[in-house]
Amino acid sequence: MKRLVPGLIGLLVLALAGPVQAAPLVREHYSGTDSYDFNDCGFDVHVEVSFEGVFMLKKPRSDGAPPYLFDNYEVHEILTANGRTLTFDHQGLYKDLRITHVEGTVYQFVAIEAGRPFVARAEDGTVLFHDRGLLKTTFQVDTLGDTDLSNDVFIEDSFELLKDAGSHPGFYIDGCPELEAYFFG
Repeated sequence: MKRLVPGLIGLLVLALAGPVQAAPLVREHYSGTDSYDFNDCGFDVHVEVSFEGVFMLKKPRSDGAPPYLFDNYEVHEILTANGRTLTFDHQGLYKDLRITHVEGTVYQFVAIEAGRPFVARAEDGTVLFHDRGLLKTTFQVDTLGDTDLSNDVFIEDSFELLKDAGSHPGFYIDGCPELEAYFFG
C-alpha cells in the first residue's frame, strides 16, 4: 500500500478501532482482469481493468441482520476513446461501521471509504485530479429476508454523505461531460 498521510492514518486507526471480533465468516484475497465497452455518454469507450484486494464478511451483531463487509481494494482502469487514453487508479478501504434494522427486511448502513479511491491521469501521466481522505456515508438496503448478498436491493434515494474528511473531487463530478471534454476537447 502506498504511503498514507499521517492524518489519514489517525482517521483509519480511530475508524477501525473497536471491540475485538470473532474470525471473519469469509476472508479471501481476490485478483483479476476484465475488459468491456460502454457508450453511456454518447460515444464508445473501451476499458481494460486489473484489480486485487482482500474481501471479508464479518458476523452480524444481531440475528437475521446482514454481515459486515470489509474490502481493501486496488483497481487500475485504462479507458480508450477517440485515440486517447485516460487512467483511473483506485486504492482504498471500504468498511461497514454500523447496520441498523429499519423495518421488515430493510437495514440502514453507515460505512466509510478511506484512502485514495480515485486518481485520474492523462496519457502523459499528468494527474488531472485525485481523491484522498475519508468519506462516511449512509444508505438503506432491502435484504429480501435472505442471506444471499447478490440479490440485495439498494433503496432508491437513501444514500447520504455524512462526512467528507479530505479532498474528493471525483466524488462530485458528472462523469460524462468530463470524459467528453478529455477525449474530444
